[in-house]
Amino acid sequence: MVYSPATITRSGLEQTNEINRNGLEIRLPRDNPVAALFIASPPEGVVSVTLYRRHTDDPDNEFITLWKGRVLAARFSSSEATLKCEPVATSLKRTGLRARYQLLCRHVLYSAGCGALKEGFRVDGTVVAVSGVTVQVEAAGTQPDGYFVAGMLQTAQGVRMIVGHSGVNLTLIAPMPSLAFGQIVQLYAGCDHSTGQCAGRFGNLANFGGFPFIPLKNPFTGDAII
Repeated sequence: MVYSPATITRSGLEQTNEINRNGLEIRLPRDNPVAALFIASPPEGVVSVTLYRRHTDDPDNEFITLWKGRVLAARFSSSEATLKCEPVATSLKRTGLRARYQLLCRHVLYSAGCGALKEGFRVDGTVVAVSGVTVQVEAAGTQPDGYFVAGMLQTAQGVRMIVGHSGVNLTLIAPMPSLAFGQIVQLYAGCDHSTGQCAGRFGNLANFGGFPFIPLKNPFTGDAII
């Protein structure tokens, strides 16, 4: 791992029994590569933060982890960016048992629960035009319209969910500033989490995570079951 020097300041740490008050704010130049990730839209993946401490006169040159968490959001003011971070302990507040009794598949596409092999549904292509969230990739035209909807476009710089696909035209969920004419990208098929696409497109019905034969309405309350 290589560290690069940068002008960075941070807020003080507060030790309390309230997880939400143990956050951290990091201030750095807005042209810093980490801050730049949040300018157009937040990155798809988690940006982790680890704060280390060491004594300058320590003969063993040991570092201790003082704080660990992730970036929640960023705000920009003039030439400065402020990253709002939450501690890793907030993950304990997440829902533990997330499986639901529902019609559609509950698994994330290409996850361990899904079991579909991501690389088996990959199409490599070249960007021929970019305008905001619209990207033209000739290889996208080799598949029927909608094939890549709810799939993803991936490059070495990041990934974006695809929300529209018609011919060679792809619509991304958010702009991808690093995309450029002539760039090689990887496209991955999407899934609407229905039994039809699970079986027909992926041949993966054995791992389907939904319950397609349950009633459409809750027999006790009359509410719709989705």
